[in-house]
Amino acid sequence: MESEILHIPEMAKLMSRSESSIRSAVRDKAGWMPPHFKQGVKLCWRRQSVLKFLAEYEAGMHRPAKIGRPRSVPGSLRSAHAVG
Repeated sequence: MESEILHIPEMAKLMSRSESSIRSAVRDKAGWMPPHFKQGVKLCWRRQSVLKFLAEYEAGMHRPAKIGRPRSVPGSLRSAHAVG
């Protein structure tokens, strides 16, 4: 029977990552990591929440906003020709 609560070793196995990369991602608040909670000092995830987060991430719902200034629409040759 699978446990409802995942700890770092199970999470690493589920996400095909090393345990240290899971710890680093939690520490760095990586966007690709599902939200976690603590039981004492242990990091924990609910299996159902992780699977839901991964499905949403795959669909593009948890992507960070692009950084940078918004670009304006470039002018066309027609508008430049009409002015001159």
